[in-house]
Amino acid sequence: MEEKELYGTLTMYGDPELEVVDELRLAIHDAEGNLVFATYWETAVMEKEEIIKSINVLCSQYGIKELHTIQDILPPEYEEIDGQQVRVFRIKIFKGRNTQTES
Repeated sequence: MEEKELYGTLTMYGDPELEVVDELRLAIHDAEGNLVFATYWETAVMEKEEIIKSINVLCSQYGIKELHTIQDILPPEYEEIDGQQVRVFRIKIFKGRNTQTES
């Protein structure tokens, strides 16, 4: 079976006006945007250096071809599924001309 090239999209969430980041979310996906793995870090729980190390380890483990970072700090995004509030993970489509960020 051929291995797919994997990509990562890193999104910062918090207060855009105060430029405070409360949470970072990493989505690992293929070029078409199919999610392979997703995780998040809360800045109140982990130091910045620990978060960076974790991101680097995951990118290395998954053989990430390209890591896209959304530069803006976004207000937290959640979706309700089966009565539970779950995090939304954004991805960037890398295949073809469509390079929009999607959730």
